[in-house]
Amino acid sequence: MNTAERGLILGKYIDDTLARRALEAAALAVAPGSPQVPFLWSGTQWVTLAGEWRDLPKIRSGMGQWLADFAFWLRCENHDAMQLAEEHAELDRQARSAELDVRIVAPEVRALVERSAAALRRQADAMIVPPMTVPLELIKGMESVASEILTANDGRATHLLRLASQFDAFRAPMRDPADWVAGLSAAPRTEHVRTSAVWEAFSLAEPALARSLGARTGKTVLFAAMDKRFGARRKLSGYEGWRGVALTA
Repeated sequence: MNTAERGLILGKYIDDTLARRALEAAALAVAPGSPQVPFLWSGTQWVTLAGEWRDLPKIRSGMGQWLADFAFWLRCENHDAMQLAEEHAELDRQARSAELDVRIVAPEVRALVERSAAALRRQADAMIVPPMTVPLELIKGMESVASEILTANDGRATHLLRLASQFDAFRAPMRDPADWVAGLSAAPRTEHVRTSAVWEAFSLAEPALARSLGARTGKTVLFAAMDKRFGARRKLSGYEGWRGVALTA
């Protein structure tokens, strides 16, 4: 694959930084009356609001359509502010154009053009544009992310869903540490915790319990649930984990 072809392939997707910002904005803007999120991240997988598992095509379809609907809802919520912003931008453009004309018109009409430019500038400066609840750039970013979740390859869609799982609005409440531990299964006893994946999931589980139970109690309860299922913890170098634990696919 040559450089030009590689650039085209990379360029067909929204930049990850903007995608993360758009997803974060969506998470922060979710409110009563807005379209309801159909799936939540349990710490190990996406589940329905009732906690039921669904396959990737249904998750993609549900989350992609939700995000598209949510972006449209935000556009409607911000319609008046968007319209005023467009009017202000047009007035400002006209004022800047007239101010430029002052420098190049013939001397005999300069005073007239100056008055016109000053009037346009006063009009633009007097217009009050209310702030949008979510910047238009991020609403457009949500629309791009939604389109990719719905149409991109499975790897890209999964990556975007993984980005979404980082934000609290898309995380299922952890009612019981067993909900998280149930997503783990025994691994060969010859291996230590295969733990980049397990530790990542554990790191998501612990703060959720800390918020609901308190940091000390949350950690104690989660450790106890892990010990009960997998046996006593074994101290590893720089990491307190379990031998023989793996995430289920």
